[in-house]
Amino acid sequence: MEDGPEETDGTYDYAGQTYRLVEEQSEQWKVYLDDLYLGSVVATRGSKDSGPEYTIDLAGEEGRVDEPATDDWRRALETLIDAAAPPVGG
Repeated sequence: MEDGPEETDGTYDYAGQTYRLVEEQSEQWKVYLDDLYLGSVVATRGSKDSGPEYTIDLAGEEGRVDEPATDDWRRALETLIDAAAPPVGG
């Protein structure tokens, strides 16, 4: 893709909420809703033609990758949020 999580201003708006992305390790962005840690979006080595791919680590399940990698970091981030964020109003 033409951009990546490093191009954001540290926040991402999705489903009426604002999430915070913090690059604490190279190519790994921790995702927070307020002070709640949801997990990480992790860049992996993609093909030479497609560039990096992204996968997720849910909080408490680090290192157990159940989601396939995608070249769309936004899709990876939204998958993480959908899997980890508490329901709106919950």
